[in-house]
Amino acid sequence: MIKLVKIPMVFKGKKIKLKVFDIAVIFIFIFLGVSLFFILFRKQSEIKIVVKVNEESLTYQIGGTPAWFAQFLHVGMKDFDIFNRPTAQVIGIKTHYVPSNNTVGNDKEIVYLTISLKTAYSPSKQRHTFNGKDVFIGSTIQLSLDNLLVKGLIVDIEGSKKFSNSKKLLIKTQLVNSVAVFPQTEGVAPFVAEEIKEGDEIKDSLNRPVIKIVKKTVEDAKVAIPMANGQIVLQRHPMKKDVFLTLEVWADKIGDRYCLFGDTDLPILVGYSLPLYFKKIRIQPIITQIDGV
Repeated sequence: MIKLVKIPMVFKGKKIKLKVFDIAVIFIFIFLGVSLFFILFRKQSEIKIVVKVNEESLTYQIGGTPAWFAQFLHVGMKDFDIFNRPTAQVIGIKTHYVPSNNTVGNDKEIVYLTISLKTAYSPSKQRHTFNGKDVFIGSTIQLSLDNLLVKGLIVDIEGSKKFSNSKKLLIKTQLVNSVAVFPQTEGVAPFVAEEIKEGDEIKDSLNRPVIKIVKKTVEDAKVAIPMANGQIVLQRHPMKKDVFLTLEVWADKIGDRYCLFGDTDLPILVGYSLPLYFKKIRIQPIITQIDGV
């Protein structure tokens, strides 16, 4: 049998005998107190990160989040810890639509959230942690933003070379609407050309311009007519219009190239198309020239 040893202690002139069990309980309370102090008053760091919503990993890309889900996201949403203290807040949103091939109800959006995140920073490891997970580019994060469960992939962290590395580019484009039935012409309908206005802008959630139409030129579209002798003659199309747009684009540099909305799936390259969604019209002009790079 284990005998409980009594240890005498002096308290205000009186001897108090403590058992080993009492001492163990005291040490447990001290340990819990120190642990609670560490949890409540540990040094926190606040950083900004960019999260691509609903992406689970770098190798598994799902191509956006449903449009109905994206509508719930807005600036000011917060996540809280168990003590009801804010640990994350959405301070910016960038979105762009993903073509759904005219499938009804299948619209998707690529959503990027700029989030102010409160983390625990380890000077020895030089690493931030959030909810027990390391925070680094390529890792996933899960947040409960105003009771909305949001999962995403961290694609940028404040302090990295990419963060806030935006630049204004001047891009020349041509609006193309090629039809397989009539491949010899690439013009668009006149009502499309009329709806595009100089000065139209696409802005981010902080009301900053991302894309602006600075110049529009409209010409009669050219159609290639094959002659009996084998020659090809260009003639004006009676209905179609060629539309040339000069755009100011605020692009993010990732690696050695610039991308729209910071999305590597939307590189600013000659020959690539840009999906642009203004208030009244959606267009996809082809990039023909890039200035400012």
